[in-house]
Amino acid sequence: MIIDSHVHIFPRVDGYGPKGKTKGGTYGRVDQGDGKPAWVLPVVCEETRHTREMLLANMDRYGVDKAVLLQGYCYGNWNSYVAEAVRLHPDRFIGAAVFDPWAPGAREHYEEDIAAKPWPVLKLEFSESSGLSGVYPSARLYSEDLRWLYTDLEARGRVLVLDLGQPGTRGYQTDAVRAIANAHPGLTIVICHMGQLSPDIEADAVLYRAWEEQLALGKLENVYFDASAVPFQVQATDEYPWPTAQRYVRKALEYLGAKKLMFGSDIPWLYCLATYGQLIEFGRKCTAGLSTQDQDWFLYKTAQKVYWGEKA
Repeated sequence: MIIDSHVHIFPRVDGYGPKGKTKGGTYGRVDQGDGKPAWVLPVVCEETRHTREMLLANMDRYGVDKAVLLQGYCYGNWNSYVAEAVRLHPDRFIGAAVFDPWAPGAREHYEEDIAAKPWPVLKLEFSESSGLSGVYPSARLYSEDLRWLYTDLEARGRVLVLDLGQPGTRGYQTDAVRAIANAHPGLTIVICHMGQLSPDIEADAVLYRAWEEQLALGKLENVYFDASAVPFQVQATDEYPWPTAQRYVRKALEYLGAKKLMFGSDIPWLYCLATYGQLIEFGRKCTAGLSTQDQDWFLYKTAQKVYWGEKA
């Protein structure tokens, strides 16, 4: 069994980020607000979109059983689209609402569109490069203004997913996450992209220590990591099957154990780097040589426990 713990679907790009409004272009391109194109999909994709039908077809082709539908404001607020995908395919998908707690009327929006609906997961896209810490430079994850949010998520038994960006950026608020986890022990927290270790980060003693400190959050009972987009972090030095990225994942597995990490792809952005089949095979290669039990935990059991609440 395989569960992809980090995928995105969107009918079009219509969001915002630190550089302004984002919108989809043609042939896989996205304007991130500065007029300069970024490629989210391969150029063979005439329209920049990744629909639930496209995702399901690729999941079926490569034997992926289930997927966690996450969102980011760079793609847009597609809560209704994700909810519909889950309604149509409850055996394949679980969905996360996206939320901007610093936007005008955020508390009212949360009560009406998130708290009142059966969302099992909420994601805060907090990275500096494309998320909310870039939009709101002074934003702090652990502040008096946000404690109501974590209290409510904990009371409702929902999962909080955080994309904190790279070490050394303003969104990399490890101490804040530790404070949230300790103050709300019943709140399950998932940190995306395994903390975003890269060769440049590894070569910098201060930044590497920051990554190690964030990874140590996984020692807390209620904190987990997804290992999505790790190949993206090494693309400047590695090609498939990304031996450096495999080494990073194995380092995290050795430190935390397979019960604290889960495989994720971060498609469709990673399609510019690899096929879905290559990304799935990368996940398998990361656990080569480990016990069958540890392989199962990384490839599906951790996600099954965290997101579906199923006992493994």
